[in-house]
Amino acid sequence: MIPLHLRISGFLSYRDPVELDFASIKLACISGQNGAGKSSLLDSITWVLFGEARGKGADIINLHSDVMGRRLY
Repeated sequence: MIPLHLRISGFLSYRDPVELDFASIKLACISGQNGAGKSSLLDSITWVLFGEARGKGADIINLHSDVMGRRLY
């Protein structure tokens, strides 16, 4: 599988909308400080493909009203 585009909003540490374009990337390294959201990126891809992530619970989706109003569809 080669991901081309990822849009995240209200998922784990990504409360605000974030869009990533992987189309021109041939090789990538995800790095950053603890809590920066590296695992959340991988969990979001797993969630889209298989309907579950590491946590396997509904708590990975951020349902707070301030987040829900900013969601991208």
